[in-house]
Amino acid sequence: MKASIKAALISALLFPGLGHLALRPRRTGRGMLFLLPTAAAALYLLSTMLNLVYQLQDELDSGKLALDPVAILQRVHAAGVDNAATNLAAAVLLVGWIGALLDVLWLGKRD
Repeated sequence: MKASIKAALISALLFPGLGHLALRPRRTGRGMLFLLPTAAAALYLLSTMLNLVYQLQDELDSGKLALDPVAILQRVHAAGVDNAATNLAAAVLLVGWIGALLDVLWLGKRD
C-alpha cells in the first residue's frame, strides 16, 4: 500500500493530522495544524454533550423529568446547546477532518 493512501486512511478513520505522521518524510508541523484545532473542537463538543447528559440524568433521577422520549427530546432542545460556539466547534471539526484528508492526499502525490 502506498504511503499516501495509508496516511489518508489514518487521517480519515482515526483522527485528522495523524496521517501526516505516517508520511515519509514526516510532516509533523503540518499535521499539528490539523490535529490541535480539531482536537480542541472535539473536546469542547464532548464536554458540552457530557454536561447536558449529566443534567438530564440528574433531572431523571430527581423526577423533574419524565422518562419519556418526547419529553427528553424537548428538554434537549430547550437546553440551548445549539448555539454559535457549538456550531463553530462542529464546523472546525468538519473542516479539520476534511482538510487533513485532502492535504495528506496532496502531499502524497507531491512526494
